[in-house]
Amino acid sequence: MEVKIRTIGNSLGIIFPKIITESLHFHAEDVIELEINAENKKLVVELKKVSLRENLLAGIDASQEENAAFANDFDEMEGEI
Repeated sequence: MEVKIRTIGNSLGIIFPKIITESLHFHAEDVIELEINAENKKLVVELKKVSLRENLLAGIDASQEENAAFANDFDEMEGEI
C-alpha cells in the first residue's frame, strides 16, 4: 500500500489509511513506537504497550472525575427538591 508523505507544519507526516488503523487497532491519542532499520531502509511502527499500572491509574483518574461531576450534579438537584 502506498501513502504520500505530507508536510504538517515544519514536519513531515503520513496519514494511516482506515484499513491499517482498524487492522492494527490504532485509535486517536494512542502512542506508537517507531524503530528505524537503516540497513534496509525500513520503518517499523508498533503500538506502545501500556502497563496494567498505567491503565489502572487512568481508570482511577477517570472515576474520580466522574464521581466529582456526579456529586456536583447531585448538589444542584438537591437544591431543586
